[in-house]
Order: sequence, then structure tokens, then C-alpha cells
Amino acid sequence: DAPHSARTRPGAGFAARAMDRLLGAGPGADAETTCRTLVVPALGDDGGSSGWPALVYFVALGWCFLGVAIVADIFMGAIEKITSQKVRRFNAHTKRWYTATVWNPTVANLTLMALGSSAPEIMLNVIETCLINEMYSGDLGPSTIVGSAAFNLFMIIAVCVSAIPDGEIRWIKEVPVYIITASCSIFAYVWLLVVLLVISPHVVEPWEGFLTFLFFPALVVLAFLADKGYFSERAERARPRPVTADMSKEELAELQAKIRREFGSISDEQMEKIIAVQCADHSSRAHYRVWATRWIMGGKRVRLQRRTRSSGVWSLLASKKILPVEKKSEPGAREAEEDENVCVLQFSAEKHAVLENAGIKVIKVERSGDLSSTATVKFRTRDGTAKAQGRQAADEGEGDYIHAEGCITFEPGTAEKTIQIQIWDDYTYEEDEEFFVDLYDPVVIAGTDTPDIETDRRKRAVLGKISSTTIVIIDDDMAGTIAWEHEEYKCTEQPEDHYEHFTVSRKNGCRNRLVCKYTTESDTAIAGKDFEPTSGTVVFEDGVVTATVSVKILARGRYHASECFRVVLTDIEEGQGAKFDETTDGGSDSCIMTVQIVSCQKEMERIDMLMKNLRSTWDKAKIGHANWKDQFTAALFVNGGEDHGEGEEEEAPTVKDKVMHVVTLPWKVLFAFCPPTDYCGGWLCFCCSLFMIGLVTVIIGDLANLLGCALPFMENEITAITFVALGTSLPDTFASRTAAEQDPYADASVGNVTGSNSVNVFLGLGLPWMIASTFWWYRGKDEEWDGRYQNDPDLSWLGEVGSRRQAYVLKAGNLAFSVTVFTLCAAMALTVLAIRRRYVGGELGGPRCAKWLTSGILATLWFMYIFMSILKVKGAI
Repeated sequence: DAPHSARTRPGAGFAARAMDRLLGAGPGADAETTCRTLVVPALGDDGGSSGWPALVYFVALGWCFLGVAIVADIFMGAIEKITSQKVRRFNAHTKRWYTATVWNPTVANLTLMALGSSAPEIMLNVIETCLINEMYSGDLGPSTIVGSAAFNLFMIIAVCVSAIPDGEIRWIKEVPVYIITASCSIFAYVWLLVVLLVISPHVVEPWEGFLTFLFFPALVVLAFLADKGYFSERAERARPRPVTADMSKEELAELQAKIRREFGSISDEQMEKIIAVQCADHSSRAHYRVWATRWIMGGKRVRLQRRTRSSGVWSLLASKKILPVEKKSEPGAREAEEDENVCVLQFSAEKHAVLENAGIKVIKVERSGDLSSTATVKFRTRDGTAKAQGRQAADEGEGDYIHAEGCITFEPGTAEKTIQIQIWDDYTYEEDEEFFVDLYDPVVIAGTDTPDIETDRRKRAVLGKISSTTIVIIDDDMAGTIAWEHEEYKCTEQPEDHYEHFTVSRKNGCRNRLVCKYTTESDTAIAGKDFEPTSGTVVFEDGVVTATVSVKILARGRYHASECFRVVLTDIEEGQGAKFDETTDGGSDSCIMTVQIVSCQKEMERIDMLMKNLRSTWDKAKIGHANWKDQFTAALFVNGGEDHGEGEEEEAPTVKDKVMHVVTLPWKVLFAFCPPTDYCGGWLCFCCSLFMIGLVTVIIGDLANLLGCALPFMENEITAITFVALGTSLPDTFASRTAAEQDPYADASVGNVTGSNSVNVFLGLGLPWMIASTFWWYRGKDEEWDGRYQNDPDLSWLGEVGSRRQAYVLKAGNLAFSVTVFTLCAAMALTVLAIRRRYVGGELGGPRCAKWLTSGILATLWFMYIFMSILKVKGAI
């Protein structure tokens, strides 16, 4: 069927004539533009020029934006399923098997994740070029890609900057990857200008289309190499460990050597207690996107892991119980010491650490400068997070240390004295606490045997740069380290269903009650068919060091086959200070045991492989049907009608949830027909949801064109950079804001914007360019193309009038101007972020004035881009 045609757009003649004057177009250039649609017909007998069709188009366009956000939610769920797949690998260095994700996080973010967040814009340009305009260029798709990139870079980052609480800072951790994506986000749009204005003005040649598309895999490869450390001094990471999160291996080795020289032989655990920088488990971009969409639409909630930021206290657990932590000298101390008549009194270190069971803490007070006289200085303790009590109260179990105060006397020639403070040891786990000891009122007592009275009069005592020291009390009431007794467990299938019992142990402490969660995960063994899915809690009472987890193994009649599944320990709910053994599979975030179910019968290996593959396919299909039912349940009820587990607080649906559920119910029911992510590892859901995004995008493209036809002042370019760009980017705004608040770094919010903007050009423009330019390269003579472009003076380089070769024409005009403005503003925005990193400490957050100043600058850049682009479309500039 031929696309629907509406009336000629009012105002198009004025805009076209203005562009003719600007570009020097002759009389052969098109002076009018006709609205073309694929599936949505125009309303009204006059083609929709009256007011009420415009209102209908506007409301329908907003409703379709909700629809594309919902199906993009399903699409991102499929991407999350695909990129979270795990495999078992062998680490030759540690001689251990470990569980790792198949997809590298950087590659996933720049491929599937970027496609998921930008799918509507990319599909809109592909469909407009290839279907609606029948291989002719359009205004809506390219302008939407540029407008969406502008909104992402300026407004989304502005929201993220101001969303961080005052005083907190988020910085980009993976700097090499960010440099690659940020550079490519500028290069992509500069390349667009070079193609349209320099190499082949107003035309895209096939080699340019292919090269633009090939920049996409090139970007992925460069970012992958940067992630692996090939462009920096950082070596390739094998298994991420918290201790190496923010330093290179060379820096870590130097720091370890320094600590071992100072404190002797200590264990790896004690070393990590001193230099650990805790690394949180980051939620993926897809997870934040799904959360944002469902929060807007009143859909089934997904839970975000709330994090608290650790203070990173230095500590020591070895026999060496006292740890001085020295800091750099402050200016002014050297001048005081150089005066021979001044004695300087101060502590030997600015910070000390002591184990709770040390009993007595000894602190050194040093005198430098004049040692010939008698000097005194007073001291007293001061509460911090650690509280002082009287000796009697401490004996009753209250307080953390015994308050002390007094006066220290330095006799002539004495350079060092000590203070003793009693530390109280309790039996309850606490966070590391600190208190302070202050020096005050230094006095010099004149020597009696000094004949020079004038010299005595000039003698004085002053406090040095360390007049106050911090005492950190390290808690020793450890809840222990949790680990499976066996990381790999082999069980034999029995003729009947039976239970296997797996032992969980805790070591390096057994103080207090400890509770953690456990759950089973399918691998080649399928839950419900090979074993009974199980989840619950593991409980260690005070003093107990072992516990068991039981899983029911189902009899299947295997023929010399074996399958495996995982039992995973996660989420320590009780037992402060407890942790997972990070030397085992799962690292510090979880503890994974792989269970292999082996057959007790023998058969031919070929038959075994065939039956294993078929059984795996059938099992996953049955589970998929169960999840399909859940999809329709979630679609029909507000907030998905989810049940709350025992002990969970039920969150009643708000009025907003109910209204949005009613408005979006048809979309939810329609998209519930997408296959669940259990099929084919999520790829079937990926393809089906991408197809549905394409269908909704066709409707969005038609409605945007019709809206421009119905409103005399709304050209397609203006519609694209405003309504369409905002509508497709709104879920990303909420997702990025949540990622900025939840993640300790800015990579998930800032880094993904630059990567997505690069992918928009390389994939969103490169793909239709490649298809359309190839089509016209091999296309025979076409009368419509001749009527449009044979007399166009801008294309004179294609040949003489009447004999010009056919090519894919994309007039630079408004698009080139819009891209130029965006590129300049983008360079300024990235410069602002670089300045913030240098002077504020990070790209997001900081002091209130710095936050709002940055957000204001970025928002101003976006409004400037919109304003300048509109003026250009209207022919005012």
C-alpha cells in the first residue's frame, strides 16, 4: 500500500524559500513539502488543518510515547537477561574455577544497552528513510537523533548534577573509557558535517554510509581495549577485588610493601582491613531504565539496592595492635622549630588506631626546639563517635574508653613523654569509632641556673601542628567470614527424589547471630525439572560455626549425562561485620557453590548429548509459559499486583499509579504477548520487543508528521528536537537520575550519555545511510528522483542537468546548522565537566552553588540549541 498523503503543510513555502535564499537554491529546488504517513490517515476533510485534529495528534503522540517507553522496558529486560548470563571459567593464576559474566560490561553498555535506550530514535530514522519516504531522506529522523543527543547531554546531566545531596561528589571511575566515548560523541557529529558539507555536499555515498556504520564496532573495540587498560598504566583486570578498585596493581604492591615493612608479617585479611576501599555492586543501566519506566507507568516495581557509603576507616587485626597513621606536615612548624628560644609541643602522629581489646593505649607527646628549660602542657580526652564514661560505668558495660586529663612535665633535656588511656572492651559488634586527645596551655618554666635573665624572658612554649590526635577504636567482635564447605559439589542422581545437604561454614569469628539469604540458580540443570527451586535464609546462632542448606534433587533418569546448578549465598541481613570469603567463587558480594548432578547409569555419549539438549529446550519452554502468565497478571493489575513477602511493608498504589495504569493498560496488555525472557536466553524477547518498538515508532513518525501539517508554525525539525526528543528521552532522565543517586560513581549516568550519543550517529544514521545509499547506487533510472534533484543547483557536482547519476540525497541546510550548534555546545558542556573534575573533585554533586551553577550552564546550552535551531528553521538566520 502506498503511504497516505495529507495536504501541503502551511508555512512550508515560507521556510523553503528562506532556505533557498540561504543555500543559494535555484528554481528547481522543492518549494513545498507534503506530509507522508505510512499507517495513520489524516483527520478531517481538509487534511487536518483545523484546530481539533492537531489536539488529537498531540494527545495521541504523547500516548504513543508512553507505549514506546513500556515496550522499551520489555526490551531492556531482555537485554538485562542476555548480558547477565554467566559461565564457569578457570583462573590459571589462582588455580580456581570462578563464575563470570559472558558480556564485558563496557561492551554491553555500548551495544545492547545503548540500543535499548536509543531504540525509538534509531528505529524512527530507519523507518522514516526506508519505509515512509521510500529511500528518500526525511527531516524527522535525523533531527530527532540530534535533538535527543542534545537533551541527553545537557538536560539529563544537568538533572544528575543537581540530584546529588549537597557536599557529596560522584566522579567517573573508568576514565579511559569515558575519554573514548566523549571524544567519539564529538567526532560523530563532526563527521556528519564533513560528509554533508565537505566530502560529498548534500549526498551520502555508499562508502560513507558503510564507514559511518563501521565506526560503531570500532568504538566498541576501542572502549573494550580502554576498559582492559591498554591505553593506560592499569593492567588488565581478571577478577575485580575491592582492594584494587581505585589503584593500579603497581600502586597496590608498593603500598603493601610499605605496610609490611612497618608492621611485620600480617595476613591478607588484615592487609585488606588497612587499605580496603569498598566496591558496591552496581545495578546495570537496564535495571535503572526498567525501574524508571515502571515507576512512571504504575507498573510492577523492581527493587533498587539502597547503599550506604563507607567511611573507609584504617584498621589492624594482627598482634601489632597500635597503628599510628601519619599525615603530611603543615606549613609553619619549621619556622617555630628554627627559633632556638621556642619549644614546640605536639603529638607524634595525627591519628592512631587501636584494637578494642588492647586495654591500654599509649600516645607519645614530643618536644622539639628548645630543650634547656622545663615545660608543661595539659591534655584531656574529647568524645567523638566513641563515648567516655567513668571507670564504674565502664565496668558495668557502658562507654568505649576511660576519660583522662592531666598535665605533662618535660624536664630539661627531655624530648618525649607518654600518655596512657584505658580502652574498654565489650562483647557487641560495633562500627569502628573514634575519640580525640587535645593538648592545651603550654608553659615554659624558667631555669634557675640560667644567668641570662633576658634570654629566659624570651623563652616560650607553643603547640605544634599536631595539637590534637584522633584515636580510632577498631572493633574485634567479628561475626566471621561465610563460605561454602565445598565450592564444587558432585551429587549422584537417585532412582527417587532425594535431598542433598550442603554445609555452610563461618570462620575468623563466630560472635553474635548471623543471617544471610540463599537461593538456587539454573544453569544446564533446570529448576523445577532437575532440582526443586529453593530459597530462604541461613542462620548461625551466637557461637555456631556451621549450618546446612537442603535442596531437593529430582529424579530424571539421566543417561550418562550431568547437569549443574548453583546455590548462591547473598545479602547478609544480621551479623554486622560479617562478610563473604572473597577468595571463593562469587567474591565479596556473594558466595557461589556449583552443584553437579551426575548420572548413575551409562549410555552412549552421542545419545546423552542429544537428550541433554532436547531436555534443556523443553524445560525452558515450560518455565516460559509460567512466566508468560505472570506477564499478563502484571499487565492487568496496578503495580503488577505483586505480593509482598513476609516482613515486607506493603506499598499501596498511589493515585498517580492508578491513573497511569488506566491510561497505559492497552499498551501493557498488547506488549504482554512478547515472549518472556526465559526463551532462548532472552534473544526471542529481544527480537519481538524490537519489532514492536518498530511498530509503535511508525505510528509516532506518522503522528509527528501530521502534527507538523496541522500546526502552521510546527515544522518537522522543530517537532523532532522538542516533542519527539523529550518523549523518547523521558524514561532515560529518571533512570539516569536514580543511577546518579544510587551509584558511588558517575559512569552509569554521565558515561552512558556520551556512549549513547555516539551510537545514535554511528548506528542510527549509519544504518539507514548504508541501506539508502546502496539502494540508489544500484537503482535504475527513477523519474521521481529526476523530478526532485536533476535541476537542483546544490547537486551540480553529480553531473550535467538531465544526466546526473542517482544518489542518496540528504540536504544539509537545517540539519547541518543544528549539528554545528550542538557540536559547539557539546564541546562546552564536556569542558564544564572537565573543569568540575579538576576543581570540584567530580562530574556530579559538590557544594550547592557549584551544583546549581553547572546545571544552569547545561540547561542554558540546551535552550540555546533549541532557540538557534528554531530560528534557522524559520529562516530568521
